[in-house]
Amino acid sequence: MDASLIVIIVVAIGGTLAGMQIPINSLLSSRIGSLEGAFVVHLVGTVFAGAGLLLFSVGAASSSGGLSAWRNAPWYAFLGGIFGVLLVTALNFATPKLGVSATIVIFLVAQLIVGAIIGHFGWLESPVKTIDLAKLIGFALLIAGAWLVVKPS
Repeated sequence: MDASLIVIIVVAIGGTLAGMQIPINSLLSSRIGSLEGAFVVHLVGTVFAGAGLLLFSVGAASSSGGLSAWRNAPWYAFLGGIFGVLLVTALNFATPKLGVSATIVIFLVAQLIVGAIIGHFGWLESPVKTIDLAKLIGFALLIAGAWLVVKPS
């Protein structure tokens, strides 16, 4: 199987899980609160990731240096943990008010635009992918499509 196809399948699975995670997290937060839900989600994720580290990294050297190489990362690389809590809290808050589709559409459009800006400038060590006219038209269409999903009936 082509390596690119494997990567596409992995990303599609990730997108599927993210689409399922938003309403599942919202369900939990509707019972215990938005920030509380984010805490529990990240606690469970920490336990799950810890179990994975114990099962899969014992005796195996990581090609990227492993967990002990955390000191080699720049300080801003750790903002992902904070962003994750803020992200889950925001989605937990918004989903019951906007609905799953509208929340995901707004989330995806914002994520795509910010990702394109980061890629355009090569920030955060990302490969440079210039924003051209075709991409700008694509973003305009994304925003228009998002409006059609989100607008009041």
